[in-house]
Amino acid sequence: MLRARWSGYEIDSSEAAYKVKVKDPAHMGTLMRAFLGSGYFVRSFYHLSEVQMERLQEWVAQREPPEAKMRQALDKVISKFSDTRWSRIGVRNLETILNYVGQHAQELLDDQLFRFELTDEEREQYADLDIEFEPGSFLDETDFYSEGEMPMDGVVMALGCALVKAEKLTPGERRETRQIVRRAGRRMDRFERPFFGERWVDLLASSLERSMNISLRVRLNPDATFSVTGRWMEDGQFLYDYYSYLLEQAAEKAGAQVGFDMIY
Repeated sequence: MLRARWSGYEIDSSEAAYKVKVKDPAHMGTLMRAFLGSGYFVRSFYHLSEVQMERLQEWVAQREPPEAKMRQALDKVISKFSDTRWSRIGVRNLETILNYVGQHAQELLDDQLFRFELTDEEREQYADLDIEFEPGSFLDETDFYSEGEMPMDGVVMALGCALVKAEKLTPGERRETRQIVRRAGRRMDRFERPFFGERWVDLLASSLERSMNISLRVRLNPDATFSVTGRWMEDGQFLYDYYSYLLEQAAEKAGAQVGFDMIY
């Protein structure tokens, strides 16, 4: 198990994963804009990896005129890159970029634009973990215990996101999330008490007062299809139902389907 730090006390934490189905790659950006703009995400999304946008900018520059919407979107995104902090992306540019990528999936795959070879460090790590993966093959993210272990091969866009605080939810949703957290807390209280005497139900309830971080990755698969996946770690096994509830609400509003896995 990984050791994680949360709200002043130590826990053993697992990761949990979610995946959104992409039925229409040509409108993938529109789907993701609806998902991220559903009201369940903090409206601030930042790149976990920027090299993909730089590669895409060079590729698009050879095919589209300067006034093309796609080139303008990429120029705006890349102009925000910084050596000192993560760069941000707005949902309008995200929509334009991902729709374009979805419409040119086979060409991008043929040109291996998003192919990333494994580093020597990754190969050693995978050998130690008994994981077999070669760039250009299908990748099942649930094969990897930690998000940090996953290769970048095929990743078109990797984002850091955050779910909104409970105070931003509707009254009915707030009641539902409080019940979810109370149930989780009562289960933990029957199992053990935190080190300094507080109840788990109270400690977990405080989670609703802050934004909950998750990741999102759009990956181009070897058959020119796409997968949209992400993870969260903080108290994954305790607040699994809380995260999944908010993500299900976001998916329903966006007209998408979302599935979940616990990674032990």
